[in-house]
Amino acid sequence: MKKIFFVLSWILITLVSCEKKPKTADVNEHLNKAMRKFLYGTVNNDSSKVKFDVQEVLFYEAANFYECEYKVHMVSPGKDTTGIMKARVSKDFTKVNRKD
Repeated sequence: MKKIFFVLSWILITLVSCEKKPKTADVNEHLNKAMRKFLYGTVNNDSSKVKFDVQEVLFYEAANFYECEYKVHMVSPGKDTTGIMKARVSKDFTKVNRKD
């Protein structure tokens, strides 16, 4: 009985410890999508007039979030600019908190 318990415990520990982490390219894509959704979802944003293109993201993975720096190209009538936006994105990519 003890051997069966030990073997099952060992298998469970092995499966949990071997959980795959997402690849960097996948994380980049999810972070880009999260920022685009955030930018187009902000209040009073008319996407027919303002266009955003998230060109690049640099990120640091912390325990509960990603600390990100985005390079964003914005085009609106009479304006065409590229700038840097900083944000903190949750690990599930649903919450974006912009930093000043």
